[in-house]
Amino acid sequence: MDLDEILSNFGLGSYQVTICALMGLVLMYSNVSPLSYAITASDLKYRCEVPQCDFENPIYDPVWLNRVVPFKEKNIQPYKCLKYHYRQTNESDVSANNTCNFEAFDVNSKEKCNKWVFGETERTIVNDFGIMCEENKWKLSMVGTVNSIGQFVGIPLAGFISDKYGRKFILIIGSVSSAILGTVRSFTTDYYSFLLFELLDSIASSGVYAATFVLGLELVSPESRATVSTLMGCFYPMGAVIMGFAAYMILDWRIMLRVLYLPGLLILGYAWYVPESMRWLQTQNRIEEMAKVLSKVAESNGKTLPPSVKEALIANTKANANPTNEADEHQLSCSRLMSKIFSSKEIFLRLINCSFCWTTITLVYYGLSLTSVEFSGNKYLNFMLVNIVEVPAFLTSWYFMEHFSRRNTQAFSFLFSGIGCIMVNLIPTDYLSVKLFLFLSSKYAITMAFNTMYVFTAEMFPTELRMSLFGIASMFGRMGSMFAPQMSLLGAYFGQYVPILLFGIISFVAGALAFLFPETKDQKLPDTVKQAEFVGEV
Repeated sequence: MDLDEILSNFGLGSYQVTICALMGLVLMYSNVSPLSYAITASDLKYRCEVPQCDFENPIYDPVWLNRVVPFKEKNIQPYKCLKYHYRQTNESDVSANNTCNFEAFDVNSKEKCNKWVFGETERTIVNDFGIMCEENKWKLSMVGTVNSIGQFVGIPLAGFISDKYGRKFILIIGSVSSAILGTVRSFTTDYYSFLLFELLDSIASSGVYAATFVLGLELVSPESRATVSTLMGCFYPMGAVIMGFAAYMILDWRIMLRVLYLPGLLILGYAWYVPESMRWLQTQNRIEEMAKVLSKVAESNGKTLPPSVKEALIANTKANANPTNEADEHQLSCSRLMSKIFSSKEIFLRLINCSFCWTTITLVYYGLSLTSVEFSGNKYLNFMLVNIVEVPAFLTSWYFMEHFSRRNTQAFSFLFSGIGCIMVNLIPTDYLSVKLFLFLSSKYAITMAFNTMYVFTAEMFPTELRMSLFGIASMFGRMGSMFAPQMSLLGAYFGQYVPILLFGIISFVAGALAFLFPETKDQKLPDTVKQAEFVGEV
């Protein structure tokens, strides 16, 4: 009798539901670190201060602004750091009556300024660290890239620590470390110290999501895992929604970080209530601790744990234990197994296609989230909407995967996201609600593609290479999340329509390529490379 059979006999009780709900709260919290820079490093509306015209309490957009400050040709926004040159007049005091001598401004001569008028009361690192003007915009996008680099480093590191010390350990240490580092980041006084703590926070928190999800799913029976994983997954985007609401109410990045990160210290209390992963305990031969967890599960379901179960677990652990020499042989065969990737044209091409799709997903997924704060309208509302739309996307993706083919679900999710992105640029700016609807539809579709890709990737590769190939594909996916913050630079130099247009085109290409994947729905998982080559064939 293995662990899945035991859990199936017990059912789903109050103890498991409570633990999964607690895991959901951690998932919600874990979304603060990878997306907080969308708020803390977001650009602001500002323009040059014109001393000859801006008197007491100047406003951002007076009616005369276009006569003293140049405007960008492609939109109605003024240049942030340019103003027209002011020619000195013979008048002794042109501002004596609070009037502006517009004739003194030379529209053919522009100059830079060092004082600004802001269009909003929000406080971000832009005005705190003086990151003004287009030539410094790279510093804002670099924050997101550094965050992604931290995840790139932290995920494999967290996997190693998790295997050695347990899922519960990485959940608690990662969350609490992130809470401390995020709070310290709110006290930084310069850009580079802020960047350092952004990196450290990202490294610390990057393994929390996977460890938390595994802990919750391993506590329930196979029959309940689809439902539990779907419901737990809905907590994750809510973390970003709460962050957007907090940013809207507080309007100060320092206070916002403290409000969001300090509650993470409470996760330290999980050490006394949340159990360790039973499968990890079994691999460590800690059967007594495993039996205690199962006893709580049984009790919450109105049952008791029979003594024979403990004996069966001990026997099962011994049966699955590998001798040292066998483990060494496995390590030695890794290079041989990897060579199978290149020896099989089908698997190799599938891996390339899969890696491209993963890169597309992360680029568009994170790119749309970040672009939302620069989209027309209230940026906080947009940020909340673009994240809350993930909840119905998460729920419906499972429905489509259960009732339609994996390949079609994957391909059409990409295509609909691409259509939405392209249509956003075709709709006139006067129809803001229509543009927002299409924008949210694109995020909804790419979220479905994200969820489907997790399952699809696992089903199309053989057991002997599954984790290795999954890791390679998702590693390329991280490249997309690194490029996503740089899309704002693309918009600044070539126009705001360019990033979303790029998202649309690349989504279309990925959608077309997804039709080349084999159909894996209701197919037996392939164990060997040869079986994987013919998966989906009737």
